[in-house]
Amino acid sequence: MAATSAAGASHRSRRCSGGACILSDGAFTVTRDLLRAELAGDLSRGGYVLRSDASASVTRRYFDKFLVLSRPGLLTRAARLLADLVAEDCERLAVTGVPSATLATALAQETGLTLLLGRERQAGAFGGELSAGTRATLVEDVVFSGQTALAGARALREAGAEPLEVVALLDRQSGAAQLLASEGLPLRALFTEAQLLEQPGRPPL
Repeated sequence: MAATSAAGASHRSRRCSGGACILSDGAFTVTRDLLRAELAGDLSRGGYVLRSDASASVTRRYFDKFLVLSRPGLLTRAARLLADLVAEDCERLAVTGVPSATLATALAQETGLTLLLGRERQAGAFGGELSAGTRATLVEDVVFSGQTALAGARALREAGAEPLEVVALLDRQSGAAQLLASEGLPLRALFTEAQLLEQPGRPPL
């Protein structure tokens, strides 16, 4: 979905070549490769933490999403790229958690789409302008198994909306895409875990 926000929209340009897109509005330029490098740099300084699971006697990789979601400049750049992943017929951006609401707010400002906010103490209820058949994109920050995203999509259906897809910053590649696809929901992630863990001079994971 092309960005439709009023601020700076008249000065924004988008160039694509060989599958790589560059967004610019005269203030700064955003490319997927530059953002990937920035995120990867953060991760190398502690965004990924290896921790032991005593119950299973295994070591798991933990992604500290708050290292990313607490930075307004990075959120703005991510939102500009995520805007192109949102379906053209989307009418609302929906979220069910506070961390994802941070990303969704930046995306709403970029696209001009209205937010649907999950109510904290009312499971399955959303605040905002919602009517029967409203087409909504569920925004997630990080998806792992996909259970949380699926629950959010089902809550949207129960509220009367039509969930179109799930858009996320990062897919941890642990079954979310397959789970969501089983319910007819595409997962559109800006990055996969393997892409963020790539290192120059080494083959992709």
